Amino acid sequence: MRPDLKRLAVMLVLAALIVLGVVGCGGGGSSSSESTGEATTAEETEPAATEETGEGGEEASASPLGEEDKASGEPIQIGMLNLENGPVAFPQVKEAAEAAIEYVNNYKGGIQGRPLQLSECATDGQPSTSTRCANQIVEKNPLFILGGADTGASGAIPVYERKGLAYIGGAPFTPAESNAKDAATFISVAVGDNAAMAAYAKEELGAETGVVLQTGDTQGKYTGSIIAKSMEGAGMDVKVITVSPSASDLTAPAAEAVADNADLIYVEVPNACAAMLSALESVGNTAKVAAIGTCSAPTVTEAAGAAAEGVYFPEPVELLSEGSEQAEITNAAFDEYASKEMPRESLAIAAFGSVMNAWEVLNEAPESVLEDPSKVLEQFTKGSEHPNWMAHPYTCDRKQVPTQEAVCNGYQKIIQFEGGELHTVSKDWVTGTQFYHP
Repeated sequence: MRPDLKRLAVMLVLAALIVLGVVGCGGGGSSSSESTGEATTAEETEPAATEETGEGGEEASASPLGEEDKASGEPIQIGMLNLENGPVAFPQVKEAAEAAIEYVNNYKGGIQGRPLQLSECATDGQPSTSTRCANQIVEKNPLFILGGADTGASGAIPVYERKGLAYIGGAPFTPAESNAKDAATFISVAVGDNAAMAAYAKEELGAETGVVLQTGDTQGKYTGSIIAKSMEGAGMDVKVITVSPSASDLTAPAAEAVADNADLIYVEVPNACAAMLSALESVGNTAKVAAIGTCSAPTVTEAAGAAAEGVYFPEPVELLSEGSEQAEITNAAFDEYASKEMPRESLAIAAFGSVMNAWEVLNEAPESVLEDPSKVLEQFTKGSEHPNWMAHPYTCDRKQVPTQEAVCNGYQKIIQFEGGELHTVSKDWVTGTQFYHP
């Protein structure tokens, strides 16, 4: 054999022995570098954590959504109106409710084996539009109406009442749905949230004086009045400044608020949260700042930048970042069924919770209830301190929140934006309903 060929043969044999040696010494693990033939360490050969395996190759915990349990019976029709158009809109409420319905239908077996089927109609804040939408929805013979976010609800509620339909969950923005005789709502918006913030400002932040920056439309003045009266009820001196909803430059009202030298400035301008926070910063504000819950949305805090630092917000639900079991389920359902663009803020979480509360109650109700809309409401009004998805337990006795008889829970968490993130700062659930005297 020629010397060069002989050397080549020896090299091939040695290479084969090296490969066999590497595979044999790995305890069944594979080499981390087949191309180089380098031996791996024990750390490198240890199976990495994946969705199927955890650390050290152990089976990882199952998805927060659990095992699939698909509903297959006759669909249960439910209806929903939601504010989708106009200067202030809440499309995330509908999308979050849809995600919850998908979760219930695919992982919880629906309600008593039957899938939920949602009929929706987009509103624009005008009562006439809500009336038209409500009439369209009731023609589909829903078992109940799933509350959405609709500032034109005064046009829809009478339609539901004539049909004897229960209004379950939702964001009670106006007196119409907040006091509807056939409604049960699991969070308080406008009253419970702002009253809780007033209580926290007085009792925990030591605020003695306050300024309320309110939008000068009907909804803004309604909410601004609640904030001012709650602050006054807590023992604070209050000044109210009205901001034009069409104002492009907010420097003037911001400067007026700062000139008052108040301990707390409360921002209630839902169509211009970021702009108002920036305006306050630009005029040199040093007072503590609070804002309505919708101003805590990621889109707002990102737009406000440094001006959002330190701002307090009332929150009717737990933060998803707190990592509770229900938060993990909600996040996982949003990952699977909602768009990446959907803001995962309080109204979206509450909408998800409305569906989960409905499932919790009606899944255990007598089967006859699922065929009789007139029996739905009483399932929620019986008893007290019912579990409330990511929120304080609810009691539907029409006595929980002043001027909101249909609201079953007035408790909130107080959160703060710090270091680019929202954090819960109240140790427990906070209520300030005792301070609101209309």
